[in-house]
Amino acid sequence: MTIQPVYGASVVVLVFSVVTGGAAYAQRRDGSLLPQEQSGQVTAVGCLVRGDAVRGGQKDKYALARPRKGPVASVPEGTCTADPAADALMLDNPEKGNISDAMLGRWVEIGGRLEKETSKDPDDLRELDVASFKPVPVVVPQRTAAAAPNLPRPAPPAAAAAAAPRPTPPAPQASAAPAAQSTEVRSLPKTASLVPAIGFSGLLLLTLGLVLRSFRLRQQS
Repeated sequence: MTIQPVYGASVVVLVFSVVTGGAAYAQRRDGSLLPQEQSGQVTAVGCLVRGDAVRGGQKDKYALARPRKGPVASVPEGTCTADPAADALMLDNPEKGNISDAMLGRWVEIGGRLEKETSKDPDDLRELDVASFKPVPVVVPQRTAAAAPNLPRPAPPAAAAAAAPRPTPPAPQASAAPAAQSTEVRSLPKTASLVPAIGFSGLLLLTLGLVLRSFRLRQQS
């Protein structure tokens, strides 16, 4: 007897889940730029693709896939792609921003009015009325030293200079000449001889002997 009320309650819960889930899914596909029940001016950055590249898009229109709030200064990749289930906005009046096929597959920044979402169809895309359009510059990030830890690091200049042997300074040649001159001054040439001194001493002794002899002879007489 309780099966019928339980079955009825299950059907109500299932229907409510489908309705609310569809609205939430549609909300997720707009990049959360604005609440579904609101419309207003936004600046969105995304990948420009053809309308039929995403689910719910139209072949003869452009779509802004993978939208997010802008503006941004740059993006790290030059080209972009989008799968059919990606978030997207359908672009109205693309001629206002001079949008052309040449910009397909590139990141762009679009300013305009985002219309509110009234459909419960999860494949229905919100519309963005284009007011301005410009490509986003591409800046590829440079690889840091942490990205390649196995590469050898160059030795610091100070350590390399300390490891190199220092050359021995040459001996100064200017000091050799004064040293040689001082040696010549200290060592005088030996030009004198002892023979004259010996002769002079002998003569002096002989004279002294003669004087003594003469003095004795005078005393004896």
